[in-house]
Amino acid sequence: MKKLSLLIALMVTLTVHAEPSSKPSIFVAPLDGDVSAIMGWQPALGEGLAEMLITELTKLNKFDVLESTALPELMSEIHLGEAGYVAEGEKVDKGGFAGADFMFRGKVTRFGSQQKGVDLGGFVPGSLGKLGLQQTKADVRIDWRIVDVATRKILKSGDSVGTQTGGGFDIGVGVNGHGGNIGFNNSEFMNSALGRATVKALSNIVSTVAVTELPESGRHKQQAGKQAQQTSQAQAAQDAARSTPGKVLAVPAKGLVIVSLGSKLGFKMGDKLLVYQTVDTKDDKGEVVFTEEKLVGEITLDTVQDDRSKATYSGDVTIQAGWVVRAK
Repeated sequence: MKKLSLLIALMVTLTVHAEPSSKPSIFVAPLDGDVSAIMGWQPALGEGLAEMLITELTKLNKFDVLESTALPELMSEIHLGEAGYVAEGEKVDKGGFAGADFMFRGKVTRFGSQQKGVDLGGFVPGSLGKLGLQQTKADVRIDWRIVDVATRKILKSGDSVGTQTGGGFDIGVGVNGHGGNIGFNNSEFMNSALGRATVKALSNIVSTVAVTELPESGRHKQQAGKQAQQTSQAQAAQDAARSTPGKVLAVPAKGLVIVSLGSKLGFKMGDKLLVYQTVDTKDDKGEVVFTEEKLVGEITLDTVQDDRSKATYSGDVTIQAGWVVRAK
């Protein structure tokens, strides 16, 4: 039993990194099936079916369909750059491929035709043999499903059947030195009953996919969860940093204060800080044994640098270097 390998996918029209798309991405995994009957028609039929489905899925404008039929060529382009054959500024780097939200998976479970010959009687002029009309009923079935790549959950499944009746002339003799069966077996696949039945099956699939509403993909949920976690961690780190007290470094002029808190800790222009006077209690030896903080006022940051800021103060208390400042 030979296996039909249809590597199917849709081409992304825009680079996702340049302009993120709101459409989910999808690729179609190889379809398996018995091709014993197919190969007699057209050796390249597997690739032809893939291209037909790619074209129709692209027309839906529902997904960013990811390329898979030409993956070796795409990877070869990357390897050319790595090997130095492409200029540094023009080569394609690894890590640029888009990820898939969904996978289309299918199997050709029925692909064949029933032939019925009708003897028309008489002989072919100039040859030995009879002339007949061959009637063909083609029947194609494809079982398919759409799978969430991240969770492996099957979100939609179905089967599509295409049937078509057609015919072709079958001359069972040698004509001009060539073998028989020339009328039927030499027909173009797309004009044959089997070809038309296949197109019907594919068209039914595309029509169903077009009206199928898929949930948010597991990949997007994972990405959103990671982003939320990173945001939460960053906010927690910033909150912890902002809670770290600073010091008054200098008071260069009345109403002007330089403090040791800056943008590295998340502070920005316009933020307000509280200023605390430090009151030390000393023992009989003059050593500080206890320090208290007494709130004396509020300052507003005017100019913010990485590790320090300039602020203004309009209170009555004269602020001194060494006093403590905290986020409000």
